[in-house]
Amino acid sequence: MQAANDPVPGVGGLSEFAAGWRVLAGAALGIGVGIIALPAPAIGVFMRGLQSDFGWTRAEISLGPTILIVTLAAIAPLLGWLADRVAPRLIVGAALAALAAGLFLFSRLNGDLGVYYAGFALLAVAASGSATIVYAKLLSATFHRNRGAALGLAMVGNGATGILLPLLLVPYAAAAGWRAGFVTLALVVALALPLVLLLIGGRREGATTAAAAAPPGDALRSRAFWIMATCFALIPLAVAGLHLHFLSYLVDMGIGPARAGAIAGVGGAALMVARILTGFLIDHIFAPHVAAAMMGLSAAAIAGMALLGPDAAVLGAVAIGVSLGAELDLIGYMTARYFGLDRFGRLYGILYAIVLAGSAASPVIYGLIADRSGSYIAGLYAAAALLALSALLFLALPRFPGEAGA
Repeated sequence: MQAANDPVPGVGGLSEFAAGWRVLAGAALGIGVGIIALPAPAIGVFMRGLQSDFGWTRAEISLGPTILIVTLAAIAPLLGWLADRVAPRLIVGAALAALAAGLFLFSRLNGDLGVYYAGFALLAVAASGSATIVYAKLLSATFHRNRGAALGLAMVGNGATGILLPLLLVPYAAAAGWRAGFVTLALVVALALPLVLLLIGGRREGATTAAAAAPPGDALRSRAFWIMATCFALIPLAVAGLHLHFLSYLVDMGIGPARAGAIAGVGGAALMVARILTGFLIDHIFAPHVAAAMMGLSAAAIAGMALLGPDAAVLGAVAIGVSLGAELDLIGYMTARYFGLDRFGRLYGILYAIVLAGSAASPVIYGLIADRSGSYIAGLYAAAALLALSALLFLALPRFPGEAGA
């Protein structure tokens, strides 16, 4: 059944993919080189180098990506409002150009911690349009019967980055230094920009006028919205910081850089598989039940890593990939199914801001735990508990509007 304001599709199955493959490919590439995929994970790779060169603590270094995420969270509702009104090509083009320039400027850091923090805040403002909000709006309007699969496949771009970034950037940064690493990332974004724009084209799918768009007030008063909001805060709070600190955790546990990069790459592969699998499953199985199962499994895996130590590090990598991989698929799909498309951008923007708020707090918390206790173990147990709680909350969500029992 279609949710309110969710148009009945004219095509389905493979025909829908044949009609929308360019949009899907452009979204996957854009997400893979966007502001979520590159800057913060890169700091995870460069953390030890920055610490060595400038004498910053891990908590101080982690605050940079936190500032990025907090700023993104603050402007996400505005970006969602723009996504309902402005052609995606304009938003994405300006944002990717700003991201490439910003990454290059990070290669010129001079040890001033204030400049480091200001750089992240400015990068978030200038490059926010390369986040997933615009792509999710575009995909949700292009795909209907296969919306979950399309969202999952597009998010594979971030999963590919999760695989390649540690595998390629860890040894490269070890040999050439973190400054060269930032320059390389800037070139990657600059080269990808024209191809992304070519693929997504000048479309305005799903855009609505101010007169036609329904106000989000009713949704903001619904039980479903607030359950979703709570779940989508708990998940990044549990795993976003672990993702950023994972390489440092592995090296601290005596695992060499090459093996640590390979284990982290497993997390990227798990993220990619989770996004594809989640997208497929939520097109066929009630999405909150899929979410509950994935978060429950991730909780068990992180608890297993905490209990068994570095021998079970792959479990932690898989849990990070599964939980982060499923989350954005679920936000886009569930927002469209519960609340429709006419206010999609604004509601997705609010939920995305909540995700980013959890993501902002998490790295600093993990950094403080490591700095004060010399270990990440307490953080691992807390992460497992938060994921288990989110799984229970997903089970409390109602049926989609129009479904039997809704």
